Amino acid sequence: MNIVTLSLLILCYSLVLGIIFAQVLLTAPVVFKVLDNQNASNFLRKIFPRYYLLLLLITLLALLVSYLFFQQTDVYFALTAVCFSFLGYIIIPLTNAARDRGWERIFKFFHNFSVFNTLIILVISITQIVRVTYL
Repeated sequence: MNIVTLSLLILCYSLVLGIIFAQVLLTAPVVFKVLDNQNASNFLRKIFPRYYLLLLLITLLALLVSYLFFQQTDVYFALTAVCFSFLGYIIIPLTNAARDRGWERIFKFFHNFSVFNTLIILVISITQIVRVTYL
């Protein structure tokens, strides 16, 4: 296995992990402590599309690298991460609309789905870093 391609794939998944951890551990807990509800809402509506778009772009790069240089299993992992990143990006307007209209059950569903997406992407990233490290 070429060390450059191996390093590139590990870098992609490491970036994904870093972005997720920064969002979950640094940004989200602080936002509601520092900002009032309206400003927190405005901030989160700006940051989450960028968050998922960045995850989508990096997982697309991981998919390309996996497709060109790795096994079919790696392609499936990357494709799954791309799909969940894309779904996370797509549901943002639906989540915001549900919140604006006071549809709490629907908002909670989409919010929980967003958390689920992030967890799947996190697990895939960790799995792939461990898998390709032992190639």
